[in-house]
Order: sequence, then C-alpha cells, then structure tokens
Amino acid sequence: MAKKSSAHTLEYILLGLIKEEPAHGYALYDKLRSTPELSLIWQVKRSKLYYLLDKLQKAGYLASFPSKDGPYPERTVYQITDQGRESLELWLRSPVLSSRYVRLAFLSKLFFSIRSSREAALDLTSQQITICRGWLSSLEDQSQNLDQGDYINSQIFLFRIGQIQAMLDWLENCRLTIPEQ
Repeated sequence: MAKKSSAHTLEYILLGLIKEEPAHGYALYDKLRSTPELSLIWQVKRSKLYYLLDKLQKAGYLASFPSKDGPYPERTVYQITDQGRESLELWLRSPVLSSRYVRLAFLSKLFFSIRSSREAALDLTSQQITICRGWLSSLEDQSQNLDQGDYINSQIFLFRIGQIQAMLDWLENCRLTIPEQ
C-alpha cells in the first residue's frame, strides 16, 4: 500500500483493528462508529468498508474464514496476515509526509501507537515534529524570497506558516501529554 495518501489511512485503521482482534465486517463497522476517537476522525459507509476489506484480502494483508456464531448466519471473519502486520507496523512508525494528511493519518497512527506503547507514541510524535520543522523552515525560506510587492503570495505564505506553527504547537502538546501506560 502507498503511504502518501489519506485514502489508505482507513485501510490501515482496519488492519490495526483486525490486528487487535479478528472480526467480521459488521463488527468492524460498528467498532469504527462506536469508538469515539476513531469516529471523530473517520466516517465510513458499510459498502466502502466491505470494499476495503476485499481489497486488503486480495492484496494479501488479510485472510478470512467463515464463522457461525449463535443465531446469526455464517459470517466472514478477517484476520491480519504477516504481510499485513509488517505493512501496518511500517505505517505506524512513519511520520506523515504532507501537512494535509496530519489530521487524518497522524491522529490515526497516534491512536494505535498509544495502544501499543507510550514509547511508540513518543517516537512517532517526535518524528512528526521534525518533519513539521522542516516544512516550516522551507516555507519561511520561500517567503523570504518573495517580491516585496507580492501581497497575495505573501499572505498565502503567512497563512501556511501559521498553520504549520499551530501544528507544531499542537504536536509539542501531544508529546508532553502522552499518557503513561
């Protein structure tokens, strides 16, 4: 799976949930809707969820088996494969490389990192801070090279610099407040 697009973030969320506990599609859908931290990040239609489960299985990240549980009809239960686990772990350890995906991808990664270990969450947050500092430095350099009379571009850079600075302040707060296990 590619790491650049937020479109894949939901796939990784599904891998993370299935890694924690194999489940059938409706249970995953219910968990996404009922887990406050995830429901604030993502809303997904059931049809999209089943499409993604099928896609992940075809890619070799998930395996499935039929299960008959109580009075319910037979359901397909998904479990993560070694390939899926490796891909998930790599994704969880990698900072977000575009500021537009921080809200969706970074928060999703932080959700699972905290559940794994405080150290994993601290490492991810520190890496993201380093990336954001690079973005800020680059924007400030570009801003310095603008023509003095270029009002609109100056405002665009001021806005983007303000966004990244706010992101850095927020990430610093995240790092300082990551709960002990």
